[in-house]
Amino acid sequence: MKKTTLLVVATLMIVSGVGAYTFGDEFLEDILDDSTEEGIEEIQEKPEPVLEDLVAVAFVNTNFGINEYNMEEVDDGDNNEEEVVEEALYNFQFNAYSSKGNASSYIWDFGDGNEGEGIEISHEYQNPGNYIVKLTISNGQTESDDEIEITVDFDGFVISDNMECTCAPTAKETTIDLKIVSDAQEVSGEATVTHDGSSEDCTQRLPIQQCHLRVTIQEYDGSSLISEDVIFDDTFSTNTKTVNFTISPNGNNYIILLETDQIRDWHKPNTEWYVRY
Repeated sequence: MKKTTLLVVATLMIVSGVGAYTFGDEFLEDILDDSTEEGIEEIQEKPEPVLEDLVAVAFVNTNFGINEYNMEEVDDGDNNEEEVVEEALYNFQFNAYSSKGNASSYIWDFGDGNEGEGIEISHEYQNPGNYIVKLTISNGQTESDDEIEITVDFDGFVISDNMECTCAPTAKETTIDLKIVSDAQEVSGEATVTHDGSSEDCTQRLPIQQCHLRVTIQEYDGSSLISEDVIFDDTFSTNTKTVNFTISPNGNNYIILLETDQIRDWHKPNTEWYVRY
């Protein structure tokens, strides 16, 4: 019987007296058994399960990496240079092992248009710059996010083909694309030329015949030249000349232009630079 039945019986007994009603032993036992079982059922009812809180914690082995670029112009003597390029992109290692809760998925947004999935993952950035990496974990019903800031700088080195001059007063130009992308903070580097050829070396020349070099920094907006700055234009009496340069970019790209206006043999001019983002 239900509790309500027991309550009605008890009320009748109080109002009308016990003698007014005759109940068998089995009747009362049924009432007690039913009410006891119902109470036990109520006590044994399990509470609704509570989902464990999710807390995403993104980790990376370092917040800073450097992409390396090396290029050499190879000429077999036909003035048709072939560019041999080697790139080493920094490989970042990410994991979410410190996250809290029972997550079933781990989604990474690397901030460069690429995504990945897994509690542990690696990623390389094709272009230097600053990126926000976002981790999203989920258990199917709730989500949690965490973010990491990543900076990728750029280190470039180019060995150009010889700056042979076929006739005075003009010579072959050597151009080096610094490959700067937006958000660059500073560019620092140096261009070096070394005399090595059949002509008389620079240390043995008369002042009027001294070796000459012109170094120009050209600024481009897309394919349009918008400015140029001659940072060195002089003669010298050493067989090697190094010209340092520093650039504060403003979102455009830059090219280093090396020129000589006399008959000189230059051996593999090289330019190296570092771009900080």
